[in-house]
Amino acid sequence: MTALSLEQLEGKLNAHRELMIDFIAALLGGDESLQTFTKRLADDASYKDHEEDPGAVPGAGIAIENAAATEVRSILEAARARAGAAKRNS
Repeated sequence: MTALSLEQLEGKLNAHRELMIDFIAALLGGDESLQTFTKRLADDASYKDHEEDPGAVPGAGIAIENAAATEVRSILEAARARAGAAKRNS
């Protein structure tokens, strides 16, 4: 297993924290809040680095945001797979 950089670790931690806060807030808010959460989750997972200069080296802030977006995408993909499996098994 490859060691993660500090930026990758911070991005992953930020993603988990934000997901937990948003998820709990959505649960407390009811059905409409859950739908808004799901849309926001998909939007967050699609963060892209649209750097104008492709030769530019991204700063730590961009690296953290990219790591967070990658983590959210990974969690969303796993959740969709689990929901699909649960639907098939019921």
